[in-house]
Amino acid sequence: MESLEELYTIQDSFSDDFLWGVAFSAKQTEGSFDRGITVADLQDYNPKDATKVKGDLSETEILNRLENPSNYYFPKEKGIDFYHRYKEDLELIAKLGVKCLRFSISWARIFPNDDEIPSQVGLDFYDSILQILNDKGITPIITLYHDDMPVRLALEYNGFLSKYINESFIRYAQLILTRYKGKVNHWIIFNQINLTRVGLSSLGIVKDKVTDLEAAKWQAVHNKMVTAAKIVSLGREISKDFRFGSMLADFIVNPETCEPKDIVFATEKNQMTMFLYADVQFFGEYPGYALRYFKENNICIQSDKNELKVLKENTMDFLAISYYNSNVVSAKENSMKIGDSKINPYLEANPWGWTINPRGLYDSFIRYWDRYHKPLMIAENGFGAIETKENDMIDDQYRIQYLNDHLYAIKKAIRQGVNVFAYCLWSPFDIVSSGTSEMKKRYGLIFVDQDDFGKGSGNRFPKKSYYWYQNVIQTNGDSLESFEDDFK
Repeated sequence: MESLEELYTIQDSFSDDFLWGVAFSAKQTEGSFDRGITVADLQDYNPKDATKVKGDLSETEILNRLENPSNYYFPKEKGIDFYHRYKEDLELIAKLGVKCLRFSISWARIFPNDDEIPSQVGLDFYDSILQILNDKGITPIITLYHDDMPVRLALEYNGFLSKYINESFIRYAQLILTRYKGKVNHWIIFNQINLTRVGLSSLGIVKDKVTDLEAAKWQAVHNKMVTAAKIVSLGREISKDFRFGSMLADFIVNPETCEPKDIVFATEKNQMTMFLYADVQFFGEYPGYALRYFKENNICIQSDKNELKVLKENTMDFLAISYYNSNVVSAKENSMKIGDSKINPYLEANPWGWTINPRGLYDSFIRYWDRYHKPLMIAENGFGAIETKENDMIDDQYRIQYLNDHLYAIKKAIRQGVNVFAYCLWSPFDIVSSGTSEMKKRYGLIFVDQDDFGKGSGNRFPKKSYYWYQNVIQTNGDSLESFEDDFK
């Protein structure tokens, strides 16, 4: 007889082939040169606008921005000019020693004018990026849609609410999968499929062009999940090496108190804002709790047996998570809407009210692994702060502490048996904020000399955290430190 320790492999830390990486999106970095206009481009920056969640524009607001652009400042039209500076930026990323890079391909760059003729210029751009990554030995992880619906598809068809647009997206995906066979194996079809607060960016729905916005969102989400399953089916015919991931924005909530109503409410909210999406994409069918929710809330999702068959036969291979913070909920004070929650009073927060909770990341990964038993990766994790460059180097010790603690939480999850294969830090350089379109909310390891209105040299300057993360990668995580004595 042998001991269980001899019969099982017990992992103590990150594997030798762990994919240390960074991540960014096309809409926040590239700029609009040589591509079609997206709904993200119309998210203006206005320092007087205190709206927390921006970008969910009406038809009138969209048309006004298209017809009177001089009345607004649109930061994502410039991004950080990655389109022209990508060689310099990729060199800085490579010097970090990263093993992978998660980035997105812009649908509007590949098909800037119509749905039939792809842009050779757009394809050449991504060809060049992938060639550089290959030369540097960096594994690409590509997101096919990162909340940047071509604006004409939103106005004319209401985005993914339209079957035609879903078929158009499949054709786009098939082109990319076929072109990059042998160069890319890891694919995330949709960024944060559960984060539908801004229906225009996530789903392409113009809010005042539907009669029931909530029902329309659920129908579009269903369409996206069917579309993703069809792409998985196509992809597995193209290459047996392809791996497809379901990506969630981690909005897992905990009950504010031990009052039973709060506990049950938190459980049911997590079901409908988090687990439903992955349940469908990993188990291939709608869970009973979702069907009951739709029935009791008069939400009628149109489908057929063929679509359900596609979902059942084409499930995902891995789970990608974006994790930044965690919150609590009260049955009395909060609704079922994603993001409607309260700050945990036991946690510190950044200037935007995002709490810092590495234990929450550990807890979430344990839950995901117990539920799905699928390989996990961090698709986004980082710390936003207001920073100015006054000296030779920004000493962002607060970011180093945040990253250390969250990476150590992942290490602890691995020690508990969770299969984690990659970590993509958000972001290698300061980029335009997805939600607020500001630059002062800086996440980067590299400072970009550009303000909220796009002014500045645009030059790149590594921060202290850049060299810290470089060392973490070189030591394969052995340099990480436990942040509390009872968390090892």
